[in-house]
Amino acid sequence: MTVLRFLLASLLVLVAGSAFADDVKVLAAVGYKPVLADLAPSYEKQSGNKIHVEYDSVSAIARRVANNEFFDIVISTQDAVEKFAADKKVIDDTLTVLAKVGVGVATRLGDPWPQVASLEALRRTLLNAHAIAYASPSAGGSFYPQLFQRLGVWSEVQRKSVTVVGALAAQRVASNQADVALALSSEIVSVPGVRFAGAIPAALQSYIVFAAAMGPQASNSDAVMGLMAWISNVELDPLLRAKGMEIP
Repeated sequence: MTVLRFLLASLLVLVAGSAFADDVKVLAAVGYKPVLADLAPSYEKQSGNKIHVEYDSVSAIARRVANNEFFDIVISTQDAVEKFAADKKVIDDTLTVLAKVGVGVATRLGDPWPQVASLEALRRTLLNAHAIAYASPSAGGSFYPQLFQRLGVWSEVQRKSVTVVGALAAQRVASNQADVALALSSEIVSVPGVRFAGAIPAALQSYIVFAAAMGPQASNSDAVMGLMAWISNVELDPLLRAKGMEIP
């Protein structure tokens, strides 16, 4: 479905918003929360519709969708949403790519600014850290052991790893359980009390692309398409960058 079609749908919803206000339930990956937390209230104000967002991990969303939980829109990784489409759990021609985000480094605000822009600089930062937080491989963090192995620091990092399940790795830095965290850049900028030190080098980078699609039982297709148009607007690039993301 083209952006133009979504924008036209959005316009219809905004014009009729006050007369035909509706509720829209969204299942959204936690990694997309910084963007959606800004966009949902502005859409509510313009359309009169009420947005109910439930944030969860990518794996948990996959289980909920597989169990046929009701939702109007699902926002998850592109791979996950494409699988939902293949399994007929979403309406496939509504699949819309939203943003991409890479891995970054978080540190405490009061600590010296670490160097992470080159492979050797990132390697030294990890070796000098006392405790390093990152998502557990069981919680979708399988990238991180591979990253540490490529840098040649896996054995050292293992001894000071703070693996995280069901929370944001950067929160471990904010609570002084770690002095460095690796996580999606969008997750880092959403955590108060930590510094986004920068993205890891491009040669090591792994991007996640977020996408959305409409649920097969969507209760108000006009309101749903209006919201999808709102969150996929091509003019959102400045907001995405402020949240650690970018247009794919």
